[in-house]
Amino acid sequence: MRRRTLGIPLLFVLLAVCFSLTGCGTSHVVCPTTSGSTCSCGAPGTGACPIDALWLLYATTTSNQILGFSIGPSGALTALPSTPGPAGSESVAVNGNSMMFADTATNSIDSVYADLVTGALTPIQGSPFSLGTADGGPTGIAWGPDFFLYATEPNGTIVGFGTGGELGSLGTELPGSPYAAGVAPSQMAFAANGNSGTFFLYASDPGDPNGGVLAYSFDSTGALTPIQSSPFPTLPGANPTFVLFAPYYPSLGTQGTQFVLVSLADVAKVAVFAVDSNTGSLSPAPGSPFSVGNGPSTLAADVSNHVFVMNAGDHTVSAFNLASNGVLTAIGSPVPVGTASGGMTFAGAFSLEELFVADTTASAIWTLNLDPTTGQLSQAGSPTMVPSPPAQLTFMRQ
Repeated sequence: MRRRTLGIPLLFVLLAVCFSLTGCGTSHVVCPTTSGSTCSCGAPGTGACPIDALWLLYATTTSNQILGFSIGPSGALTALPSTPGPAGSESVAVNGNSMMFADTATNSIDSVYADLVTGALTPIQGSPFSLGTADGGPTGIAWGPDFFLYATEPNGTIVGFGTGGELGSLGTELPGSPYAAGVAPSQMAFAANGNSGTFFLYASDPGDPNGGVLAYSFDSTGALTPIQSSPFPTLPGANPTFVLFAPYYPSLGTQGTQFVLVSLADVAKVAVFAVDSNTGSLSPAPGSPFSVGNGPSTLAADVSNHVFVMNAGDHTVSAFNLASNGVLTAIGSPVPVGTASGGMTFAGAFSLEELFVADTTASAIWTLNLDPTTGQLSQAGSPTMVPSPPAQLTFMRQ
């Protein structure tokens, strides 16, 4: 069963894969599924195909390292060699088998590509890529339609770039960039109206006194235009942080109403908005915002209408059912995850259904089993101890 991870809509991952298939025979691409293909899944010339590819988990850390792990059929983690990377990166963008890490200390983006057979990471030529402002940041990064890359900046702007000569590289800045973006925009998510080609960008603004969510439409050049009534308020002093695009699925593979969910870190709630597919305008779901644990941060959702919330203040993960009208209903009790307050990600591939949670304080990664039918979470035993404190997690597979 397919999963979305880290708030990045599954659609964009699939688009990245489809795009890269046209480049078979070049480096840094994802292979087609034909066994015996000469296309490279990672290092140029390997001829390796997806049947050989690993299920991979990567962790940013507080100590200038990116940790890598292969994931076994039972969800067990096996360490791979680490790779230099930015310290404390809280935002990761995936495009095909390339990854980009926000480097707040230098206001740049570090880019690597992953060999899907070995899990090894290799810097992309030109990395790190400067975002060109002197105010610090980025606070969040995300790939959008047509592979435009957007980054939030703490000075109240969003910068946008086209892609360079290969996946994971940056090209020229988009027309009109940087775009005005409230007080201090943070995390982002994209909403896609099915296959219509219509997309919208949403960003949390922790600096907005009304807990505002910024909303934008795109034009063909990637330029952003604020949607009428943006920013959309949640609660005063709410400190909105993580943003997730979570469609309701009336049946497997069929999307119904599109929703945007937002963690409200300072009021222990999650806001749910229905997306107007024509205008991108947001309307609160009945009863929104909904009570969760203390300090909600990372959100995730699956295609069985289950939503998961990392409660950083309580060191727990909560599970909810998402109704067709956007109402959240709790599934069981929150599951404890040690002293975890970092990121989390799904690993969803074939029979594998796991949620991984970063425990920065204990230098560990927790694994939670997911019942895909009920959405119930349970601990999968003791956490995996890792050599450096993990901050954010990313799942990658072919």
